Parts: sequence; C-alpha cells; structure tokens
Amino acid sequence: METKPGGRGHPGLKESVEICPQGLLVFTGSSEQDSNLAKQFWVATSMYPTNESQLVLSRGSSQRLPVARASRGGATESPDITAETLKTQQSEDKEKYLQKAKRRDEILQLLRKQREERISKELVSLPYKPKAKGHKAKKVIPESDKEDQQEVKALD
Repeated sequence: METKPGGRGHPGLKESVEICPQGLLVFTGSSEQDSNLAKQFWVATSMYPTNESQLVLSRGSSQRLPVARASRGGATESPDITAETLKTQQSEDKEKYLQKAKRRDEILQLLRKQREERISKELVSLPYKPKAKGHKAKKVIPESDKEDQQEVKALD
C-alpha cells in the first residue's frame, strides 16, 4: 500500500492507493467523488498503443525501408557485400528503366501508326465529302466608312 500526502482538495488528508492482484486500483481514505474522478483519469490515460502502431505490414511491403544487416564474417567482408548488393540493385534498376523506356517507345510507335492510318483514311474520303460552305460573317462597316462610300458614289 502506498500513501500520498495531500488528497485532491484536501491538503491535510492522506490518501492511500492499493493495487489489487487483478491490476485494479483501490482508493482508500478518499471521498467517493475523488475516487471516481481518479478512476476516470486512470481509465482515460491508459497507455494502449495507438491504432497506427498496431498496423501489421506484410513482408513484401514496399513501405518499409531496406535494413542493413550486420555480417558475421568480419569487417573485411562488409564493404564487398555492400558493394555487391549496390551493384545488383543498380543493375536491377537499370533493367527496370530500360524496360520502361522500351514500353514507352512501343506506345509512341503505335500512336504514330494509328495517326498515319487515320490521316490516310481521311485523304481517301476527302474527294467524296461535300464541300463545306464557308460561313462568311457579315462585315460590319463603321458609319464613317458608309458616309465616305456615299460621298464617293455621289462624286461619280
């Protein structure tokens, strides 16, 4: 049993806290209101891990960063191993980027081919399409030009 001086709101009162075998707290020597408030406090401040820390990621998850493993062979082998892994990683990355570039080139080539086919089809059908009549917008002639034209006609 542990005793603490100065209970809540009662500076001269000593309250004691007992921890039962089940892990429950028992407040003795305190008012019912103080013990209820203390229970609410301890329940609210329980130290459970947050939901984010309880998430389990699969082993193949790409969210984890690679972890350097300590080698048991000694310090002389460590630089060789890391250099080898670095080279293999770089070669894998290079291969991946080359595949992406090849795929991109294939897509661009296909788009060019489709464009050429579309243009050739349009050229074949062009003589058979009806002639589009050009919609000429009426010219808006300012008043001063109209007056000038009338004066010129009057001179003739």
